[in-house]
Amino acid sequence: MNGSLPRGWLILGIAAVFAAATPIADAQTILEGRTAQDRRFIAGGIGLDQSEQMKATARDFPLSITVAAKSGAYLADSHIRIDDARGKVVLDTQLNAPYLLVDLNPGKYSVEATLKGTKQQRSVDIAASTPAKIVFSFDVPVDRVPEKGPTK
Repeated sequence: MNGSLPRGWLILGIAAVFAAATPIADAQTILEGRTAQDRRFIAGGIGLDQSEQMKATARDFPLSITVAAKSGAYLADSHIRIDDARGKVVLDTQLNAPYLLVDLNPGKYSVEATLKGTKQQRSVDIAASTPAKIVFSFDVPVDRVPEKGPTK
């Protein structure tokens, strides 16, 4: 041997470094986008750290939407549609997280959430200086981690 790594090990090493340095896009990624009004929205809240980040960021957005079960468990995989007072669609998106923060122009909006075929609708009046919050609460079963019983 001449003291160099075999070519296969070198390629494997480069691939490992690249994989470690590349963020993985998964369901826990915060999604950012633009509304039809060309205003910003953010969706996220999977996991404690992201949930806390979304709650802290909410004060910078005129509208905060949370999707939860009646039990209080946060839910993902809902569909959110926001229409302005004229019925024009402002945002129509699949929400793969429990929180949606939307920068909206002041005015009246209709917000609809759909989860597993069940729809709920709310009206909201966005003011220039007062953030609005909508919580959609669905009556659906949720997975729970069993509580530990007394130890023997």
